[in-house]
Amino acid sequence: MLKFYDINKQWEDALHLTEKAVNRHPEAYRELKKLIHRTVSCPLDIRDYFTTAEKIVNLLSCLDPCGQGSIFHRFSESLAPSNIWHVKWMRVECLDLLDHLDAFDRWRREKRKLRIVK
Repeated sequence: MLKFYDINKQWEDALHLTEKAVNRHPEAYRELKKLIHRTVSCPLDIRDYFTTAEKIVNLLSCLDPCGQGSIFHRFSESLAPSNIWHVKWMRVECLDLLDHLDAFDRWRREKRKLRIVK
C-alpha cells in the first residue's frame, strides 16, 4: 500500500518529467492543449472521432516517446482509439487530461514565481 509521501513523490516526478517534455517540444504541447480544448468544448462528429484520437495520441507520443512517466505517458494509452469504445469516454479522458495539464501549468507558474504585469 502506497503512503502519502510515495504518491506525492510520484506526482512530483511526473511533473518534472512533463516539464522536460514540454521544454523539448513546446509547439506540440500548445497544439495538444488546443486540440484537447476543442475536443471538450465543441461537438465532435463521429466521423472525426478516430482521426482526433489519433492526433491526440500522436502528440502525446511526441511529447513522451519513451514512456518515462510524464502526464503524457499516463494518458497516451487511455486515449488510444483502440481503448475507447465510445466518444463520450474520450471526452471524459480529455477532461481529465486537461485538469492534469492545468495543474501542471499552475505548478510551473508557482515554481518560477511568474506574475502577469499589465
